[in-house]
Amino acid sequence: MRQLILKIPKGNKEQVFKTVEEFNGKNTILLPNEEHDVFYVHLPNESVNNFLKKIDEIEEPEVNFNPRGVISLYPPASEAPDQVADVQPKSSLEIYLGGIQSVGSIFGLIGYSLVAGIIVWIGMFTSTGYLLVAAMLVAPFAGPAMNAALGTAAGKSDLLKSSLSRYGLAIFTGIVASFIMTLFFPLTTLTPLMNEISQVSKFAIILPLVSGFAGAVNICQSERDSLVSGAAVGILVAASLAPPVGLVGVGLYMMDWQVVLSSIFRILLQLLGIHIAATLVFYFYGKISPRGVRFLKGNKVMGLITTGIVIVGLGAMMFWQFNQPPFLRKASLNTELNEVLDAELEKIPFILVLNNNVTFTNEEYQDTPVATFAATIMLRDTTLEKEEVKARVIQHLKKNMDYGIDNLYKVYDIKVVER
Repeated sequence: MRQLILKIPKGNKEQVFKTVEEFNGKNTILLPNEEHDVFYVHLPNESVNNFLKKIDEIEEPEVNFNPRGVISLYPPASEAPDQVADVQPKSSLEIYLGGIQSVGSIFGLIGYSLVAGIIVWIGMFTSTGYLLVAAMLVAPFAGPAMNAALGTAAGKSDLLKSSLSRYGLAIFTGIVASFIMTLFFPLTTLTPLMNEISQVSKFAIILPLVSGFAGAVNICQSERDSLVSGAAVGILVAASLAPPVGLVGVGLYMMDWQVVLSSIFRILLQLLGIHIAATLVFYFYGKISPRGVRFLKGNKVMGLITTGIVIVGLGAMMFWQFNQPPFLRKASLNTELNEVLDAELEKIPFILVLNNNVTFTNEEYQDTPVATFAATIMLRDTTLEKEEVKARVIQHLKKNMDYGIDNLYKVYDIKVVER
């Protein structure tokens, strides 16, 4: 339930009470005075927006809206548990106004983005995972991303433009912070964590979709109905953005264009994926539409055009990702090729495989990506020579491994150990 305080000119008491009853309001209190009547009204969350639209028909209503949950208890007392358990999503009005309120100051946006960029750089430089989590907590990416989706759902071009500009400013600040840190503490090679972050998985599209869905649902749900805190959802959104943002700055300093392009790909993919998922949640679950919010007059055509552009952009990025293996699929190809390597090694009867691994680097040989196929093996037959076994294993792998990638330079690292 939500509490509203209405200041209505005299002579409209009956109309207000009738409207309250129409929208299932409870525990209404009237405080009359000489010129106006003051009403304390308690309404179900979903009724707030339509109730205020109806009240707008009365001349010059003044409204105070408290966006906090209120527990209204009314007869019969035996139904009190059901009354408390009836938790509904926020009204479209509250969702929209809450998004606008969360914009915050430019100084705070730049400051937090700068701090996040520095922390994520330190985390990548020292290969410290918890610092990346700290950067995700600080990074102010979730707010602009959610507000951009709100702007599309509501058909409000001004909100969409301001949100995208803030989003771009936050990304740019994070990149600059990482670049400056690399300038002060030069790097000649990527750390293992940087290499890992720079590689994109074929499942990369899933993370922004679930992030956008979770972020929008968290915004739409009443605070007493939310099972997950807003900070946790913010981390989920920032998790897909903070590391690649920091890596762009490092890649620019080192002029490693593979790292820069793969990181920019992930940033754009996250923005588009979060945007489309959150927009759909706001539209269908939050009831945010160009004509669905009191006093809001959005442009439906603008919302449709923006949604179309986002869908086409996602399709183009997916085509780019899957049309050029292994550049934008290294993270998942590591696992897939490792399975192929393991299956072929198991077919060789005179060796025992202790471990095997496939890794990609950001280096190229003759303009071809390089992958290392490594394995540590033990001889089942001790009469065989190590070098002979090693040569036979490599020959078997070259002849039999089939993984459907032509532009890949293979390096074999086979180690034979003693029993």
